[in-house]
Amino acid sequence: MVRPETRRYGVNTPCIQVECPGADTLVFDGGIGLHWLGNALLAESFGSGKGKAHLFFSHTHWSHIQGVPFFVPLLIPGNSIHLYGRAGLYGMQKVLCDQMNPAYCPVPDFFDDAIGAQVDVSELGKSPIRLGSLLIEYAEIGQLHGSPRLGYRISDGMNALAYIPAVEYLNDAVREAARALANDADLLIHDAYYSDEEYPTQQGRGHSCPRQALELAQGASAKRLLLFNHHPERSDQALDELANALNSAELPVECGRERGVYALEER
Repeated sequence: MVRPETRRYGVNTPCIQVECPGADTLVFDGGIGLHWLGNALLAESFGSGKGKAHLFFSHTHWSHIQGVPFFVPLLIPGNSIHLYGRAGLYGMQKVLCDQMNPAYCPVPDFFDDAIGAQVDVSELGKSPIRLGSLLIEYAEIGQLHGSPRLGYRISDGMNALAYIPAVEYLNDAVREAARALANDADLLIHDAYYSDEEYPTQQGRGHSCPRQALELAQGASAKRLLLFNHHPERSDQALDELANALNSAELPVECGRERGVYALEER
């Protein structure tokens, strides 16, 4: 049910698409929004089995992978879908396959070679990924319950986007890794799950607050900050007030909206 007080910003779990002219479809995280993105892609080459997509996961908690079984392009022969992430001792292939178990998943298992698209799963190591003109860099920004968490930096030689959707700054190593990803980024998309008032009582749960996001953006000289991964009970009014309080001419701040489009200006 869509609650009136969260209608504008939305409450679906994390999933973003990054578009760059001439590049394959690029997606970060597979929350339930991945289903709606998949439906939109069917109107393009994915509907005829000629689509190619790359999906990068920040980590494998349910809220970041639950949309994968409902990503319809995976069911269409001819499409090529490459999945990337780091799952530690669990392994990406096993984590993604386990959620297709028919005991609790009602769709065909497209990890079966006889069904649907060509699906490849890669466990990310240390080297960045080059996809045409795009460079995808990543760094581990902590672990929670044995699941590594990754942040990403996407650049094309002119602009850079940093994506840090779930992080908690419990030590300097995590802070430095995140700062390197966000350095001079045109847009930093950053976790703000807890409010500044809530965070002191929620330490150790793996998420940040707006103050920490702002501090990282300022320390990394990011050009814009998009607060992301809002608590599902955070109202539209509360998010409006948050953005207004933090926004400035020196560092524009917004709260991410479902289906929002955020363009990067050429330098």
